[in-house]
Amino acid sequence: MLNKNIKYLVVALAIIGTSACSERKIVLHQDAGDMIQTTRNTHVIKRPRVPIKEEILINKNPDLGSRVDVPKNNPSLSTSVDGKSTDENITSEIPLENGGRMERIAFPVEEYKHIKKIGHSTVSGSIYLENSYTSDKVMGQKVKLYLNPVTSYSEQWYQESYLGGYKLSKSDPRLYNYLKFTMSNSNGKFNFFGVPTGQYYLVGTMKCGEKCGFSEEKVVRLAKEITVGRGTTHVDLMKNVP
Repeated sequence: MLNKNIKYLVVALAIIGTSACSERKIVLHQDAGDMIQTTRNTHVIKRPRVPIKEEILINKNPDLGSRVDVPKNNPSLSTSVDGKSTDENITSEIPLENGGRMERIAFPVEEYKHIKKIGHSTVSGSIYLENSYTSDKVMGQKVKLYLNPVTSYSEQWYQESYLGGYKLSKSDPRLYNYLKFTMSNSNGKFNFFGVPTGQYYLVGTMKCGEKCGFSEEKVVRLAKEITVGRGTTHVDLMKNVP
């Protein structure tokens, strides 16, 4: 009897060892007459996890494009890199004619047709230079001033000549029909009478030397865009020097 039990035990162990190395089949009954067989492998193979390298994602992924190195000074848009400007809006040199003078635009007749020559407003103020070092004011005594209506013609003068420093060709004589002139008194006070309302360039020229911080006497132009309304407009024409 003992020998028979040992024989059964050996057979059972042999069956268990064989099933451990074989595939296990599971039968699922879905509907009547339908059978689905799935096979599950009882052996699990563990592989070491390989980390994804950053350079693989950057250099070999076609959706990410090429890698771009950022400069050390971390520039932003429209700033300079290594001292060179990235702004493409570079103004080209303006061609000059008539012995180094910039040619004025054609006199805009249609613009000036709408400008009144006589008005009822007054412009009052003072003209002077202020020394930036001492804060002393040098009043413009007996200085000639004029009002020039703002148009495309006068704007060229203001932008290119007054601000830009270019010399312009001779102005069209028709311009003088629309200018208003006056003289300041010994205290630098001035008045314009009979001025039409609108936009004007208030312009004057002074001479000044040591009082203004210059080593010698210089001619200083002063210009300012103003708005003339009804009644009296109070405005000072001044400039900090040197």
